[in-house]
Amino acid sequence: MEISTFKVKVQKAVSEVLGQEYTVELREVQKNNGVLLQGLMIRKGQDNVTPTIYLNSFWEAYEGGVTFADIIKKIISIYKEDGIGRKIDVSFFQDFEKVKEKLCFRLVNREKNREQLEKVPYIPILDLAICFYYAFDEAGVDNGMIPIYRSHLDNWKVTDRELLEIAVKNTPRLFPGETIPMEEVLGDALQELPEEVRREFLRKVSMMILTNSRKTYGACSILYPGMLEQLAERFGGDYYMIPSSVHEFLLVPREREQDREGLKKMIAEVNRTELPPEEVLSDHLYLYCSREKEVRIV
Repeated sequence: MEISTFKVKVQKAVSEVLGQEYTVELREVQKNNGVLLQGLMIRKGQDNVTPTIYLNSFWEAYEGGVTFADIIKKIISIYKEDGIGRKIDVSFFQDFEKVKEKLCFRLVNREKNREQLEKVPYIPILDLAICFYYAFDEAGVDNGMIPIYRSHLDNWKVTDRELLEIAVKNTPRLFPGETIPMEEVLGDALQELPEEVRREFLRKVSMMILTNSRKTYGACSILYPGMLEQLAERFGGDYYMIPSSVHEFLLVPREREQDREGLKKMIAEVNRTELPPEEVLSDHLYLYCSREKEVRIV
Protein backbone atom coordinates (compact mmCIF):
# COMPACT_ATOMS: atom_id res chain seq x y z
CA MET A 1 0.00 0.00 0.00
CA GLU A 2 1.32 3.45 -0.90
CA ILE A 3 1.69 5.89 1.99
CA SER A 4 -0.75 8.26 0.26
CA THR A 5 -3.46 5.59 0.53
CA PHE A 6 -2.36 4.49 4.00
CA LYS A 7 -2.61 7.97 5.55
CA VAL A 8 -6.16 8.50 4.25
CA LYS A 9 -7.24 5.13 5.67
CA VAL A 10 -5.67 6.05 9.03
CA GLN A 11 -7.43 9.42 9.08
CA LYS A 12 -10.80 7.79 8.40
CA ALA A 13 -10.29 5.00 10.97
CA VAL A 14 -9.12 7.32 13.76
CA SER A 15 -12.01 9.68 13.08
CA GLU A 16 -14.51 6.82 13.28
CA VAL A 17 -13.08 5.54 16.57
CA LEU A 18 -12.97 8.94 18.29
CA GLY A 19 -16.31 10.23 17.07
CA GLN A 20 -17.75 13.58 16.02
CA GLU A 21 -16.28 15.56 18.94
CA TYR A 22 -12.88 15.26 17.31
CA THR A 23 -11.36 16.78 14.20
CA VAL A 24 -8.79 14.56 12.48
CA GLU A 25 -6.67 16.21 9.80
CA LEU A 26 -3.77 15.20 7.58
CA ARG A 27 -0.81 17.52 7.29
CA GLU A 28 2.40 17.33 5.30
CA VAL A 29 5.21 18.71 7.47
CA GLN A 30 8.54 19.96 6.18
CA LYS A 31 11.25 19.01 8.65
CA ASN A 32 14.93 19.87 8.74
CA ASN A 33 16.89 19.36 5.48
CA GLY A 34 13.73 19.56 3.41
CA VAL A 35 12.44 16.18 4.62
CA LEU A 36 8.65 15.87 4.19
CA LEU A 37 6.74 13.78 6.72
CA GLN A 38 3.09 12.79 6.71
CA GLY A 39 1.41 13.99 9.89
CA LEU A 40 -1.92 13.37 11.59
CA MET A 41 -3.41 16.10 13.80
CA ILE A 42 -6.20 15.33 16.26
CA ARG A 43 -8.14 18.11 17.95
CA LYS A 44 -11.00 18.00 20.43
CA GLY A 45 -13.31 20.99 20.59
CA GLN A 46 -11.39 24.24 21.05
CA ASP A 47 -7.98 22.74 21.90
CA ASN A 48 -5.35 24.89 20.22
CA VAL A 49 -2.29 22.76 21.01
CA THR A 50 -2.31 19.40 19.28
CA PRO A 51 0.58 17.01 18.69
CA THR A 52 1.48 16.04 15.15
CA ILE A 53 1.66 12.26 15.00
CA TYR A 54 3.95 11.32 12.12
CA LEU A 55 2.68 8.40 10.07
CA ASN A 56 5.80 7.43 8.12
CA SER A 57 7.06 5.01 10.77
CA PHE A 58 3.56 3.54 11.20
CA TRP A 59 3.37 2.95 7.45
CA GLU A 60 6.73 1.17 7.56
CA ALA A 61 5.47 -0.96 10.46
CA TYR A 62 2.33 -1.82 8.52
CA GLU A 63 4.39 -2.80 5.50
CA GLY A 64 6.49 -4.92 7.85
CA GLY A 65 3.49 -6.91 9.08
CA VAL A 66 1.93 -4.99 11.99
CA THR A 67 -1.85 -5.11 11.73
CA PHE A 68 -3.81 -2.01 10.78
CA ALA A 69 -5.96 -2.37 13.92
CA ASP A 70 -2.88 -2.33 16.17
CA ILE A 71 -1.58 0.77 14.40
CA ILE A 72 -4.85 2.64 14.99
CA LYS A 73 -4.83 1.61 18.68
CA LYS A 74 -1.27 2.90 19.05
CA ILE A 75 -2.03 6.24 17.38
CA ILE A 76 -5.04 6.84 19.61
CA SER A 77 -3.01 5.84 22.66
CA ILE A 78 -0.32 8.38 21.76
CA TYR A 79 -2.93 11.09 21.35
CA LYS A 80 -4.62 10.32 24.67
CA GLU A 81 -1.30 10.34 26.49
CA ASP A 82 0.11 13.49 24.92
CA GLY A 83 -2.57 15.59 23.33
CA ILE A 84 -5.83 15.98 25.19
CA GLY A 85 -7.19 19.16 26.70
CA ARG A 86 -4.49 21.72 25.98
CA LYS A 87 -5.61 25.28 25.57
CA ILE A 88 -2.94 27.96 25.53
CA ASP A 89 -3.26 31.70 25.17
CA VAL A 90 -0.82 32.42 22.36
CA SER A 91 -1.37 36.18 22.37
CA PHE A 92 1.84 36.57 24.41
CA PHE A 93 3.81 35.92 21.22
CA GLN A 94 2.89 39.38 19.99
CA ASP A 95 4.81 41.00 22.86
CA PHE A 96 8.59 40.80 22.39
CA GLU A 97 9.22 41.48 26.08
CA LYS A 98 7.29 38.30 26.95
CA VAL A 99 9.14 36.22 24.38
CA LYS A 100 12.77 37.32 24.44
CA GLU A 101 13.85 35.39 27.57
CA LYS A 102 13.32 32.07 25.77
CA LEU A 103 14.58 32.89 22.29
CA CYS A 104 17.29 30.39 21.35
CA PHE A 105 19.28 29.24 18.33
CA ARG A 106 20.14 25.99 16.59
CA LEU A 107 22.39 24.95 13.70
CA VAL A 108 21.19 23.54 10.38
CA ASN A 109 22.73 22.85 6.99
CA ARG A 110 22.40 25.92 4.79
CA GLU A 111 22.15 24.25 1.38
CA LYS A 112 19.78 21.48 2.46
CA ASN A 113 17.42 24.06 4.01
CA ARG A 114 17.69 26.71 1.32
CA GLU A 115 13.94 26.87 0.65
CA GLN A 116 12.99 27.07 4.34
CA LEU A 117 15.64 29.70 5.07
CA GLU A 118 13.90 32.11 2.71
CA LYS A 119 11.12 32.38 5.30
CA VAL A 120 13.15 32.74 8.49
CA PRO A 121 15.85 35.00 9.89
CA TYR A 122 19.24 33.29 9.95
CA ILE A 123 22.96 33.98 10.25
CA PRO A 124 25.28 32.13 7.80
CA ILE A 125 28.34 30.47 9.27
CA LEU A 126 30.60 28.29 7.11
CA ASP A 127 28.23 25.89 5.28
CA LEU A 128 25.70 26.12 8.10
CA ALA A 129 22.98 28.51 9.24
CA ILE A 130 22.11 29.76 12.72
CA CYS A 131 18.30 29.68 13.03
CA PHE A 132 16.09 30.81 15.87
CA TYR A 133 13.21 29.42 17.89
CA TYR A 134 11.21 30.00 21.05
CA ALA A 135 11.78 27.30 23.68
CA PHE A 136 8.25 26.29 24.60
CA ASP A 137 7.76 24.20 27.74
CA GLU A 138 4.29 25.10 28.93
CA ALA A 139 1.05 23.14 29.32
CA GLY A 140 2.91 19.85 29.62
CA VAL A 141 4.77 20.28 26.33
CA ASP A 142 8.37 19.11 26.69
CA ASN A 143 11.15 20.38 24.42
CA GLY A 144 8.72 22.40 22.33
CA MET A 145 10.20 24.61 19.62
CA ILE A 146 8.29 27.43 17.92
CA PRO A 147 10.26 28.57 14.84
CA ILE A 148 10.86 32.29 14.45
CA TYR A 149 9.81 33.66 11.06
CA ARG A 150 10.62 36.97 9.40
CA SER A 151 7.05 38.08 10.05
CA HIS A 152 7.75 37.82 13.78
CA LEU A 153 10.75 40.13 13.49
CA ASP A 154 8.72 42.61 11.48
CA ASN A 155 6.09 42.63 14.20
CA TRP A 156 8.64 42.92 17.01
CA LYS A 157 10.77 45.54 15.20
CA VAL A 158 13.88 43.45 15.86
CA THR A 159 16.80 42.73 13.50
CA ASP A 160 18.55 39.42 12.80
CA ARG A 161 21.64 40.58 14.69
CA GLU A 162 19.65 41.70 17.73
CA LEU A 163 17.98 38.30 17.75
CA LEU A 164 21.39 36.62 17.66
CA GLU A 165 22.68 38.68 20.60
CA ILE A 166 19.70 37.62 22.70
CA ALA A 167 19.85 33.95 21.66
CA VAL A 168 23.60 33.75 22.40
CA LYS A 169 22.80 34.65 26.01
CA ASN A 170 19.70 32.50 26.38
CA THR A 171 20.70 29.22 24.76
CA PRO A 172 23.68 28.36 27.02
CA ARG A 173 21.62 29.43 30.05
CA LEU A 174 18.61 27.27 29.19
CA PHE A 175 20.50 24.37 27.61
CA PRO A 176 24.09 24.27 28.94
CA GLY A 177 26.75 22.56 26.86
CA GLU A 178 27.91 19.10 27.90
CA THR A 179 31.05 17.20 26.97
CA ILE A 180 31.00 13.42 27.26
CA PRO A 181 34.20 11.32 27.03
CA MET A 182 33.91 8.45 24.57
CA GLU A 183 34.64 5.88 27.28
CA GLU A 184 31.41 6.91 29.04
CA VAL A 185 29.44 6.41 25.84
CA LEU A 186 30.93 2.98 25.18
CA GLY A 187 30.32 1.99 28.79
CA ASP A 188 30.01 -1.76 29.37
CA ALA A 189 31.27 -2.64 25.90
CA LEU A 190 34.62 -1.06 26.72
CA GLN A 191 34.80 -2.77 30.10
CA GLU A 192 34.55 -6.17 28.43
CA LEU A 193 37.87 -5.63 26.66
CA PRO A 194 41.11 -6.93 28.23
CA GLU A 195 42.83 -4.29 30.36
CA GLU A 196 45.76 -3.78 27.99
CA VAL A 197 43.49 -3.51 24.95
CA ARG A 198 41.25 -1.04 26.77
CA ARG A 199 44.16 1.18 27.80
CA GLU A 200 45.58 1.16 24.28
CA PHE A 201 42.17 2.00 22.82
CA LEU A 202 41.68 4.93 25.16
CA ARG A 203 45.19 6.16 24.41
CA LYS A 204 44.59 6.14 20.67
CA VAL A 205 40.96 7.23 20.69
CA SER A 206 40.90 10.51 22.56
CA MET A 207 37.42 11.42 21.42
CA MET A 208 34.75 13.51 23.07
CA ILE A 209 31.09 14.28 22.36
CA LEU A 210 29.81 17.86 22.57
CA THR A 211 26.06 18.37 22.94
CA ASN A 212 23.67 20.20 25.25
CA SER A 213 21.78 19.28 28.41
CA ARG A 214 18.67 18.09 26.57
CA LYS A 215 20.59 16.24 23.81
CA THR A 216 18.44 17.96 21.18
CA TYR A 217 19.99 20.30 18.59
CA GLY A 218 23.07 20.24 20.79
CA ALA A 219 25.48 20.78 17.88
CA CYS A 220 24.88 24.50 18.38
CA SER A 221 26.95 24.26 21.58
CA ILE A 222 30.02 25.02 19.46
CA LEU A 223 28.70 28.60 19.31
CA TYR A 224 28.53 29.08 23.07
CA PRO A 225 30.88 31.88 24.18
CA GLY A 226 34.30 30.48 25.10
CA MET A 227 33.34 26.85 24.38
CA LEU A 228 35.81 26.20 21.55
CA GLU A 229 38.68 27.85 23.42
CA GLN A 230 37.99 25.77 26.53
CA LEU A 231 38.01 22.60 24.48
CA ALA A 232 41.33 23.57 22.90
CA GLU A 233 42.81 23.81 26.39
CA ARG A 234 41.51 20.34 27.23
CA PHE A 235 42.90 18.86 24.03
CA GLY A 236 46.12 20.81 24.25
CA GLY A 237 45.76 22.46 20.85
CA ASP A 238 43.92 22.03 17.54
CA TYR A 239 41.15 19.48 17.12
CA TYR A 240 38.84 18.12 14.45
CA MET A 241 35.10 18.67 14.73
CA ILE A 242 32.98 15.88 13.28
CA PRO A 243 29.32 16.86 12.70
CA SER A 244 27.74 13.58 13.77
CA SER A 245 24.22 15.07 13.65
CA VAL A 246 22.28 18.25 14.37
CA HIS A 247 22.35 17.09 17.98
CA GLU A 248 26.09 16.74 18.60
CA PHE A 249 29.68 17.03 17.44
CA LEU A 250 32.43 14.47 17.91
CA LEU A 251 35.77 16.08 18.76
CA VAL A 252 39.14 14.49 18.04
CA PRO A 253 42.58 16.00 18.73
CA ARG A 254 44.59 16.84 15.62
CA GLU A 255 47.51 14.47 15.87
CA ARG A 256 48.18 13.10 12.39
CA GLU A 257 47.35 14.72 9.07
CA GLN A 258 46.61 11.31 7.53
CA ASP A 259 43.58 11.02 9.84
CA ARG A 260 41.81 13.70 7.85
CA GLU A 261 40.67 11.65 4.85
CA GLY A 262 39.52 8.80 7.05
CA LEU A 263 37.38 11.16 9.10
CA LYS A 264 35.83 12.64 5.96
CA LYS A 265 34.90 9.18 4.70
CA MET A 266 33.39 8.32 8.07
CA ILE A 267 31.18 11.45 8.00
CA ALA A 268 29.94 10.65 4.49
CA GLU A 269 29.22 7.01 5.38
CA VAL A 270 27.35 7.82 8.62
CA ASN A 271 25.27 10.54 6.95
CA ARG A 272 24.35 8.21 4.09
CA THR A 273 23.59 5.02 6.02
CA GLU A 274 23.09 5.66 9.73
CA LEU A 275 21.32 8.99 10.27
CA PRO A 276 17.71 9.90 9.51
CA PRO A 277 17.95 12.46 6.66
CA GLU A 278 16.48 15.24 8.81
CA GLU A 279 19.26 14.84 11.41
CA VAL A 280 22.22 15.34 9.04
CA LEU A 281 24.13 18.53 9.85
CA SER A 282 26.99 18.61 7.33
CA ASP A 283 29.07 16.41 5.05
CA HIS A 284 32.21 18.41 5.89
CA LEU A 285 34.96 17.95 8.43
CA TYR A 286 35.93 21.00 10.47
CA LEU A 287 39.16 21.96 12.18
CA TYR A 288 39.44 24.29 15.14
CA CYS A 289 42.74 26.20 14.94
CA SER A 290 43.65 27.20 18.46
CA ARG A 291 46.23 29.83 17.53
CA GLU A 292 43.89 31.74 15.18
CA LYS A 293 40.82 30.84 17.28
CA GLU A 294 38.77 29.97 14.23
CA VAL A 295 36.95 27.03 12.65
CA ARG A 296 37.80 25.93 9.10
CA ILE A 297 36.32 23.45 6.67
CA VAL A 298 39.03 20.94 5.73
